[in-house]
Amino acid sequence: MENIFLPLRRIIILQGIEAAPGRELSNEMIQRLLKSHCHACSIAEINEQINWLENRGYVKATRLNDCGFINVHITRPGIDVAQGNTRADGIDPPPEV
Repeated sequence: MENIFLPLRRIIILQGIEAAPGRELSNEMIQRLLKSHCHACSIAEINEQINWLENRGYVKATRLNDCGFINVHITRPGIDVAQGNTRADGIDPPPEV
């Protein structure tokens, strides 16, 4: 059974990357972002979500071998989901402001 918080974490990740300078964040910054939203996760869990989002075309990840560092850029489809312009299975819609 999938963790019920994953769709919420995914929209937080997308919105965080979309709002970041250059529309990119590292996996460590994503970990801090989620923790600031009361979703403390291991770096392995963060990397799983990066892989999930990348496999669906919402982000593009650049991996630096041997150190575990991943730099994540949001794609145009990811921006559309982050801004609420389109819905995506497995990702919560953005919260209403």
